[in-house]
Order: sequence, then structure tokens, then C-alpha cells
Amino acid sequence: MPNLLIEADQIEVKIRSNIVVQNISFAICEGEAWAITGSAGSGKTTLVNVIRGRQPISAGSITSHLSPTDRVVMVEQQHTYRNQTDTSSTYYQARFNSMDSEDFPSVEEELRTSVAKEGAEPSDEKIGSVLQLLQINHLRNSRLIQLSNGENKRFQLAKALVQQPKVLILDSPFIGLDQGARQILHNVINQLISSQITIILITTPHEIPDSITRVLELQKDHSARVASRASFIARQQTEPIDAAKVENGIHQKLLKLKSSASDGSFDVAIKMQDVSVHYGGKAILDGVNWQVNRGDKWALSGPNGAGKSTLLSLIYGDNPQAYANQIYLFDRKRGSGETIWDIKQKIGYISPELHLYFNRRLPCFAAVSSGFTDTLVSSKTLSSEQKTTVGQWLDVFALSHHREKPLIELPLSEQRLVLLARALVKNPPVLLLDEPCQGLDAQQTQRFNALVDIICQHFDKTLIYVSHYSQNTPSCVNQRLFLEKGKARVELA
Repeated sequence: MPNLLIEADQIEVKIRSNIVVQNISFAICEGEAWAITGSAGSGKTTLVNVIRGRQPISAGSITSHLSPTDRVVMVEQQHTYRNQTDTSSTYYQARFNSMDSEDFPSVEEELRTSVAKEGAEPSDEKIGSVLQLLQINHLRNSRLIQLSNGENKRFQLAKALVQQPKVLILDSPFIGLDQGARQILHNVINQLISSQITIILITTPHEIPDSITRVLELQKDHSARVASRASFIARQQTEPIDAAKVENGIHQKLLKLKSSASDGSFDVAIKMQDVSVHYGGKAILDGVNWQVNRGDKWALSGPNGAGKSTLLSLIYGDNPQAYANQIYLFDRKRGSGETIWDIKQKIGYISPELHLYFNRRLPCFAAVSSGFTDTLVSSKTLSSEQKTTVGQWLDVFALSHHREKPLIELPLSEQRLVLLARALVKNPPVLLLDEPCQGLDAQQTQRFNALVDIICQHFDKTLIYVSHYSQNTPSCVNQRLFLEKGKARVELA
């Protein structure tokens, strides 16, 4: 019989008097593989923090049978790192500033540092085998700040594996990965399970690797149901959403906001002529030609590291290499006298990087209001009309009850919804949505895409939408720009 590692008996967790999980019991044995699933905000991350001893319980008991030398390593849903001088955290635009990137360690340097911190001597063989397993050996000498969101996901897993964990906890590892990378990760997880590493995986019901043995499903009443993978899959059904009802409810709320639309007096939103971007001799974008007319609805797709975020950074004003290229925004050549703030005022923007570096100490109301000034701090001089608009957007996303609560106290999925409201609050003519539904559950995703469809239909929006899940793209999208190895091609959506 496998050795018992962790057992919980009727545990309960309260945070600020609010019950997060309750009456949960389970026993995790050596070599098992567990998936933890449930709707967004149901307490999945809280539960794994209890397992790793980072979150106290309010009732019940939890016992660890691990030895002092057994490592429990968790790969967080979001990554953070510091530069080589360790003097300050990075900022979300740093990835596009080549001078800044030299101050950040390479993938190999960071892997060696992470192992050394555990008192071990990292071997070339160990580092090489981990990079090979995750199929990122080609990134060995890349600076961390230059990795794409999806590449960073695999790097964080590599960083965990070189520490040789006894128990490996993965919080939503498939988020932000393209289809090929998700399949690679499924295969990797299956291999790790066969190597007797005990796996605990936070995931969606539709991303459960074949070798998972047990599924713990968090319920709406904060309790949990434990089942085998086979029985969980057999009864798993996504409850259908009444799309017409959802759209009608959103539409009624949006009608109040129509009068606050920003100026959309342009014919061509974006025009790129033979645009190229290089970092350290590596071509990120290579001769891209693309035109987005007013009212167009585009999907931007391609594998991790294809150049999607770099392309968006040229549009949003975060990349200095825009000035070295033929780029036209809102009928005006980039660098012809306009300011970055003139550009940002016409664009509603969200991205995983923006979320990562946003000030999460801000109350939700202040976070949404910062969208009026396109800064990462609260807007202190709001008009009464702007205050009303912020309140209305919080209502659209069902966030009114979080109005004065700091972002950091919300689940990551609701933090993302706050930042989506921020992107929309000034009602800009162009929406630049980079993986906007990352971290949202199926119902939240469907509700948001219904919102995007209604906004684009009734408010004459120009849309660029990035997602690694083609089935989660708003129905209004009818054109696609596909990027791969810096090259672009136009496709029908």
C-alpha cells in the first residue's frame, strides 16, 4: 500500500469571516495524481495553500507525513521575478525594451540559481534533461523578460522540476498555452506521474490529463466531492447557459452607457507596412503587412512566442521599435507628433502582463477608474458622470459588491474581470484584448464574449482579440491574422 503523505479531516477555511471551503476530507498517497477543479473563485488555490502549509485552517485537522527533506514545490498561476541586481521588480513594458532585458538572467542562469538556493549543485545533465522534457531547450540562453506568456509557463515548471520535488503542485498550468504546448504539458504530466512524483493539479474539467487518478471537485456550498477520474469524466456535463437571457440582461445595462462613446472619427485604425522587430539579432516580427479598418473584427492567433504580444505592443505604444517602422494608427503615421497618451486614449487594453504588474492594492472602483487616464494608479479627479460610469461597469460584470475591496482580496478570475471593466470604462473605439478570458471559468467566458459581441455590434467598435482557444472567440470575429516565427498571414475566421 502506498505511503500516506497528506490527510485532511473535515477542514474549514475562513478568510475575513467568509467561509472559503468547509467539511473537506481527503487522503493523498505517494505517487498519486490529483486534480482539483471547480468554478472560478470556489477556493481551489486556497485549498492547495492549506496542503502546502501556507494557509491556516479554521476547523478540522490536516496532517503531513512528509519528511523534512521532502520538497513540496508549487508552480503559481502567475509568475514573478526580479532583475539580476535584485534592486526592483520589473514592469510590464520592460519586455519590449531591449536595454532593460540585459539586466535579467537567462533561463539557464535562473535554473541554476533556483537549485543553489535549495543547497544543491545543479548539474548540466539535470538542467538539460528538464529543458528537453518540456521542449524549451532552444530558450536556454534567452533572457527571462523576453519569454512569452506561454514560454514562461513552461519555464516555471522547469524551475520546479530541477528542485526534484516529492510533491508538485501546479496551479492552472494550461492557461496561456497554445494547443501544441498544452498537449506537450499533458504528456509531461503523464510522464511525471509515472516517475512517482505526487502531482496536485488545479485545472478545468476539460483539461485533466489521462494519468490523473483522483478528482476533488469544489462545490457551490464550499464543500467538495472526491471521485476517480473515470467517474468524474463520465458524469461531467457543462450546464448550458441561456445565451438569449444573458445577452438581454447585458444589453439593458449597456444601453445606459452608449452616450459616453469616445471619438471614432478615423478610417484606418492600424496599418503596418513591412514591420520588423529584432532583439539581439533574433527576428520577432519579420516583414509584417496588415491593415485594420474601422469596424473590423480580427482574431490574432499563433503559437507561444510567435510575436503576438510584440505586435500588440507596437499598437498600444509600449514598444520603442514602433518608431523605426512604417506604422499608422488612426490615419496618422506613428511618430508624427502624437503622444503615447493620444494613442492609449482610443484603445481599451487588457493582457496577462498588465494583470501581472497591476497595483493590486487598489480598490476595485479605483482600479476601474484608472482606465480613464490609462495609468496603473487611481484617478483622483473623477467627474460625477465618470463615477456613475465606473459603477455601471462594475454592475455589468456583477462586481458591485466588491466596489471598495482591494483587488488582491479577490480571486484571480474576478481580478481579471475588474481589469476588463477598466479596459471598457472610457468606451474606446478600439478594443485590444490579449487573452482576456485567461483564468475565467466557462460561464464567465461565455458571458464576457456575449458582452464583446453586443458592444461591437451596437457601439461600432474595432476589435483585435487574442485567444489560444478558437472556440472561445466572440462570434463577431470574421478575420484572422495568424503569426508564426514572426511571419504573418491573413485567414478567414
